[in-house]
Amino acid sequence: MNQQVLTSEQLLPTVKSLCDAKRYIDAIKVVNAFVDKGFISFDAAILCIDGAQVSRDGAAIKALVEPIQRKAAKDWRTWQLSYKAAQAVANWQEALVALDKVAHFSLTLSGEYYLARAEVLEHLLRPEECLEALCEAESFPGNTLASRIWHVRVSVWSQQKRFSTIVGQAPEWLQRAPADRNTASVWKALGRAYDREGSYALAYASVKKGNQAQAALEAGLIGENNTRRKIEAYKTLFSKEWVRSWTPTPQAERTPVFLIGFPRSGTTLLEQVLDAHPDIQALEEPDTINTALAKALTYMKARASIDGVKVPVGRWKEQWLAVLNYMATLGPEQVSALRDVYFAAANADVALQDSTCIVDKMPLNTIDIGFILRIFPEARFIVALRHPADCVLSGYMQTFNMNDGMANFLDLDNGASFYKHTMRLLKQYQDVFQLGGEQMHFVRYEDVVADLEGQARAVLKFLSLPWNDTVMRYYDHAKQRGTLATPSYHGVTQKPYAASIDRWQRYGEQMTPVLHHFEEAAERFGYSLALKGAD
Repeated sequence: MNQQVLTSEQLLPTVKSLCDAKRYIDAIKVVNAFVDKGFISFDAAILCIDGAQVSRDGAAIKALVEPIQRKAAKDWRTWQLSYKAAQAVANWQEALVALDKVAHFSLTLSGEYYLARAEVLEHLLRPEECLEALCEAESFPGNTLASRIWHVRVSVWSQQKRFSTIVGQAPEWLQRAPADRNTASVWKALGRAYDREGSYALAYASVKKGNQAQAALEAGLIGENNTRRKIEAYKTLFSKEWVRSWTPTPQAERTPVFLIGFPRSGTTLLEQVLDAHPDIQALEEPDTINTALAKALTYMKARASIDGVKVPVGRWKEQWLAVLNYMATLGPEQVSALRDVYFAAANADVALQDSTCIVDKMPLNTIDIGFILRIFPEARFIVALRHPADCVLSGYMQTFNMNDGMANFLDLDNGASFYKHTMRLLKQYQDVFQLGGEQMHFVRYEDVVADLEGQARAVLKFLSLPWNDTVMRYYDHAKQRGTLATPSYHGVTQKPYAASIDRWQRYGEQMTPVLHHFEEAAERFGYSLALKGAD
């Protein structure tokens, strides 16, 4: 794109076209070129942030926003943009500061402003202030924000453990609610409230309604699920023979530790415990590996094109394997570049210090262990485990930001199958790379709840780090951090509790048809699939 010939009238459609093509980095460069000349298109900048948010590319977002802040620090739209940028990377403290500046520089405030403020305060665990902001948002005539308001409201009530309030008020609103993602989330929040109240049939029925409603809106993610396709491709590709064919690469100067597992297995709790240690910098679900993999795929696709590799259209697996097979040919120069990409993404998430142990927490990096070991051969892994039935049931009951991975939880059998194939791939990686106790450490959620200190000591020993009492006060650290992004952010600001252990037993009728998916993992990790009280 030749930026020099663009006019200001052409800027917005050009940026939209680039973002539609997922070329948001190029779009940001175009916007910044105009900012340098003194012309700011906030609409174009918001399009860029929306694009970069998909991959939580903090570095790209920062590169977009900072020049605009320098040029137009007294324009309320600058701080609205800064709010969106902070929200995109789940930096809720910065988001609140930006909203304060919007209020300072803007002549009028809208219902959207108060709702945004409520959403931030809810993430910062300031429930009373959040509810006040919701009242302000709701006071605007002709309000079109009802489903978002209710989504935040039930989240705050859950935070306050006001489950009877949710059960008493949400059903009436849901009878007239619009069919959108926020309403689906309210159904699931209602289900979780019924669960806490002991009404398990109503709990499951409500969660099922929420998942069915959301599934109707996510047909694309469910129909062609690239996460499931990647698992299938990796299972075919990774063998001891293939790995032995890899071009050797030098040892990395710095190697992260990867905290992996399966969604809802306790990774957020472990990450918060470890981040409280002064010698650890934990990254909370950054897009580090996906960013590095995207860069690697660019190289691999180019090599396949140069070599004239052709695969018939429609045969997705052969197409994937034809490209991924070039992972074996990554040489020292390419691996070094991928490491640079990784650390740039990590540094955008947390300003890295030279002497810290980096713990990169992303549950579904379990699927990418092979790629991780391609660029970091000495990488170590902390694997969070939890009873497979509790993992999948919790995922089915939880509200996620939708992507290819989380879409699997909209159907209980699909979620159980997803667990099975993910854990099979983990076992395959263990065998292919001979990952023993020095390189892979397992932590059971049930053991963490029973003996947090003992499990924390074992993990720190695995990391060759000294004990520090601060890890036992992780919940205070989590409240101060202000960047919690996952659905677990309510729970990790409290001490571990046992109520979520064996929750699946309360849903024996619904879980029985999917238990066969868990047999292999249950045997490997010592979990029973027997229903209590069953003959």
